[in-house]
Amino acid sequence: MSFEQITYLAQIVGSVGVVVSLIFVGLQIRQNTGALQRNEHNSTMAQWTVIRMAIARNRDIAELMTAGLQGERAMDAADQLRLEQMLAEQAWAAFHIWDRTQRGIFPKGTFEVSCGALLCGLLTTAAGGTWWRSAKQIGFPPGFALDVDTVLARNSGASVVANPTKEPMKT
Repeated sequence: MSFEQITYLAQIVGSVGVVVSLIFVGLQIRQNTGALQRNEHNSTMAQWTVIRMAIARNRDIAELMTAGLQGERAMDAADQLRLEQMLAEQAWAAFHIWDRTQRGIFPKGTFEVSCGALLCGLLTTAAGGTWWRSAKQIGFPPGFALDVDTVLARNSGASVVANPTKEPMKT
């Protein structure tokens, strides 16, 4: 075998090695992406668990939520603030699912299926609706607020007047 043939053989072996390395890196990236998506899911579930467990373990919070949302009792300023903070936590937890769905981390439709009914249950109450009409203007990204309003309209049968400067909900 001549020196030239050995050089060609070495180039072929090197090229095959590069291709095999790229395939390996691609598989590693795919596995890493899957792990990151699972971590995002676990993080989101942990956020919701904190909220759910606060309500489940603390009767005072559960009573605050039920009585406050249904308007069953007059609320002083401190209880009103507590109720609004619980609503904000629920909405921000929903925002994280919405955001991760928008970025393709969660499957399309995850926000509507996982948060839609929950938010509708909270935000269609008198107190929840009053809070949302104010909070969505100052505390949440416009795309999220529009998508929440769209979910609320779908579940209530009402129509939402779309703001033409905002993108409609992606379904």
